[in-house]
Amino acid sequence: MKGVVVGEEELQPVKQSFALVGRFLTEKNINFNAMKNVIASLWRPKEGMEVHELGDDRYPFVFFHVMDLQKVIDGSPWSFEQSPLIYHKLEDTEDARIVKLNKMEIWLQIHDLPKGFMSENILRSVGDFVGSFIKTDKAWLEGGWNSFVRIRVRLDIDKPLKRRMKIKREGGAWSWINFKYERLSTFCFVCGILGHSERECGVVYANPGKEIKKAYGTCLRAPGRNIKNMNVGARWL
Repeated sequence: MKGVVVGEEELQPVKQSFALVGRFLTEKNINFNAMKNVIASLWRPKEGMEVHELGDDRYPFVFFHVMDLQKVIDGSPWSFEQSPLIYHKLEDTEDARIVKLNKMEIWLQIHDLPKGFMSENILRSVGDFVGSFIKTDKAWLEGGWNSFVRIRVRLDIDKPLKRRMKIKREGGAWSWINFKYERLSTFCFVCGILGHSERECGVVYANPGKEIKKAYGTCLRAPGRNIKNMNVGARWL
């Protein structure tokens, strides 16, 4: 069967550099109108935004200024009805219908880090152990009296959360450092994977009637204020 070959010079670039495409990590049906109003209320883009339904539970979020887009990226993770938003920043040549949506950025707190272990290289290694290191919160390092260090990491949502890690200086003894995740949504206390609780866990279903050890718990959640935003998002749409 013959087809048409199109040269790169003939293609028209699609301008979507201020757009995200995302999906919510849930099996529940999403009320689109409620979702877009709640999300807009949280994000409050100064220059406005659009939200569309793409099918297959994918939603493009289109912004009209790069600073509004960056504010959303920097403030993630976001969720709707306890379901985390898994998103991808679209480049001009990418198709929103087929890009992979399996990564989530989050702030990680590193607790019990031994003194002298706060170099950028060590924190990068810790971040790459948990997921993919993005950056260090420099202001937190400079505080001096903080009980933990903050780094930004990118998680693979198909893999269990990391709870802790062993670390030592050459010739020294091993120490455990412990992790807490900021604004962490629903995750399974049995398998440690985001997006479901132990009631929907495949491990539990594969072992009916058996007592299943819960290796994870609420200790992975960093404490924070529970702020309920009741504003209607229409003014930013």
